[in-house]
Amino acid sequence: MSKVPEESLCIYVGIPFCPSRCEYCSFVSSDISCHMDRLVNYGKALEREIELIAKRINRPVASLYVGGGTPTALSAEELKLLMEMIRRHTETASLAEFTVEAGRPDSITKEKLTVLKQAGVSRISVNPQTMDDAVLAAIGRRHTAQDILTALEMVRECGGMAVNMDLIAGLPEDTVQGFARSLDTVLALSPEN
Repeated sequence: MSKVPEESLCIYVGIPFCPSRCEYCSFVSSDISCHMDRLVNYGKALEREIELIAKRINRPVASLYVGGGTPTALSAEELKLLMEMIRRHTETASLAEFTVEAGRPDSITKEKLTVLKQAGVSRISVNPQTMDDAVLAAIGRRHTAQDILTALEMVRECGGMAVNMDLIAGLPEDTVQGFARSLDTVLALSPEN
């Protein structure tokens, strides 16, 4: 917070699509495979909204958070178009933090990470929620704990982005001991956040 001038703004851009719908999720989002037909119209409406808001902002933007859903559910080309759209209407070079939610490891690829790095993203969220495969299955995630490790390795190889990792306590099929194991595993991975 010390990097953020008091008169500046923090902006959130929502991408309401995910690779699949998690059982616990309360966000406005939907399975991208069921709504491909809405993606183009959503992109056009989002750009119009960003353009209108950017014209009315007369204060510096300190941080930009692209969340959702899971923005990395978009293809690399769609993600590139989104980053270009944001850069057209927002000054990203002076941001204290530019974060993209890549919460689902099954949506992370080297190509998408390259797009994000080239766009100036400084922080990426890789959110396991749990490191227990049985709990992942119970909540409707289509990946394993090993997939989380693989995604984190890709992010580290790409470089230049701080990593955030979220866990959720009290998920279906989880236990206190299971959550403690997930927490210990994630702490051992040394994410920046």
